[in-house]
Amino acid sequence: MTTTTEKNAQVQQWTDLAQQLRVDSIRSSTAAGSGHPTSSMSAADLMSVLMLSYLHYDFDNPKNPNNDHLIFSKGHAS
Repeated sequence: MTTTTEKNAQVQQWTDLAQQLRVDSIRSSTAAGSGHPTSSMSAADLMSVLMLSYLHYDFDNPKNPNNDHLIFSKGHAS
């Protein structure tokens, strides 16, 4: 059973990662000199929950055949 403290910690992790993804969206589009960072920023909450709670990916071994794959498209947005 998940306690309120554990649930709050999980929500905080999602929030922190989503915020970092938003910052990275701005940095990436700025470095590229083009793009639509607000489109990427709007997906940050969804991506943080998927990455931390549902998808399985070994960042130390990106070629691991057991890694999950996700294709997420927002059209022409960066």
